[in-house]
Amino acid sequence: MEKLQAFLEKYLMPVASKVSGNRYLQSIGRAFSILLPVTIMGAIFLLLQTLQIPVYQEFLKATKLNVILGFVPAITTNMLAVYLVFLVGKSFMEQNGYAEDATAAGMFSLLVFFLMIPLGVSGVAAESKEVVNIAAALNTRFLGAPGLFTAIIVGLLVPTVYIFTLKREWVIKLPDGVPPAISHAFSSLIPGFIIAILFSLVRYGFSLTTYANFNQFIYTFLQQPLTGLGASPLTFMLFIFLVSLFWFFGIHGGQVVMPFLTAIYTPLALENLNALSTGAAFPHLITQSNWFVFASIGGGGGTLGLCIYLAFFAKSARFKSLGRLALPASLTGINEPITFGLPIVLNPILIIPFIVTPLTTFLISYGLTVAKIIPALNGTNIPTGTPVIFSAFITGGWSVAVLQVLLIILGFLIYYPFISILDKKAVEEEKNPV
Repeated sequence: MEKLQAFLEKYLMPVASKVSGNRYLQSIGRAFSILLPVTIMGAIFLLLQTLQIPVYQEFLKATKLNVILGFVPAITTNMLAVYLVFLVGKSFMEQNGYAEDATAAGMFSLLVFFLMIPLGVSGVAAESKEVVNIAAALNTRFLGAPGLFTAIIVGLLVPTVYIFTLKREWVIKLPDGVPPAISHAFSSLIPGFIIAILFSLVRYGFSLTTYANFNQFIYTFLQQPLTGLGASPLTFMLFIFLVSLFWFFGIHGGQVVMPFLTAIYTPLALENLNALSTGAAFPHLITQSNWFVFASIGGGGGTLGLCIYLAFFAKSARFKSLGRLALPASLTGINEPITFGLPIVLNPILIIPFIVTPLTTFLISYGLTVAKIIPALNGTNIPTGTPVIFSAFITGGWSVAVLQVLLIILGFLIYYPFISILDKKAVEEEKNPV
């Protein structure tokens, strides 16, 4: 165990530290965090619109509420890439110390994002063979899930170019007496022109290829393979393992893994939500919702069962007090009080259940989903702080909520033999203090 710990500390931990401190990944993670209210709002309106209760659906149709509730998902869930590209561009500038120019960078990122989508939509009219060709239309396909990776890449590239021009002072400088808002507007003109010209050339270059545009190239060579990789349970299990491993060494596993997890599984979640809106079968069995509902019940390591033991079954006064203090937070997926208070960090006894529990709960849920005993999750994004049971219900209904309760009990049983050892030791220490 000591040799393994030394090996990981020497080779893996430096990599994890660099990843968690990477400004590109921090910008993506922060952008998705800021975007969370929009994604939740779209998901909730979609759930209210599609809740399959016959009497309720009849009421929605009679009152036209089904139409009204459909307005918000159309401009949130179906246009998520538009919001994301602005937020990534803005966040990247802020991460690099250019807060005053962050809004302008976000705006130019949005400009380039639309620039990469060629105008013009053609097709065949629904009731005839007449060819419809609208030259001024904007194809909406890449405004939603298929455009998320484009939004991330553009949101990182544009501010990188912007910073390049600022460092060389390629800006228009106005006299000191000019109001700051006007001065900033003019100082962003030259960087904006450079960005517009550069990415116009990029767009033209891709128009000469078989991909026709930048979005299709990114979708074909990056997004499709990554989402295909995300469909594998082994990929999801690797993320689970890494989070638990990093936490064991005191590194916030979520900060390291979550940018990758979000980038890969958000498109899958959006595709499930789109299927929900049309009544089609869910195309993906694994989305980001699976993380919070099945793999991280109570936080990293699936520690809610452990917290329940501490709060209600521990013999040690110290453990019992810690469990009762930590239980409210653990019910909402926050387990830092236990991780550092027990501690789990660098605790060789608890590392085994800390890794095994979330892997086991996920594998059971995945197997039941494949067997169609429980439904696939609908893709609703679950933010940290959402209470257990409720998170399961809104993403999969009562059957998923019942399963989550059973998985909490299973987590309790997995942790029990390990925590009971520590509990007995703590009782002895309390009886015979040094």
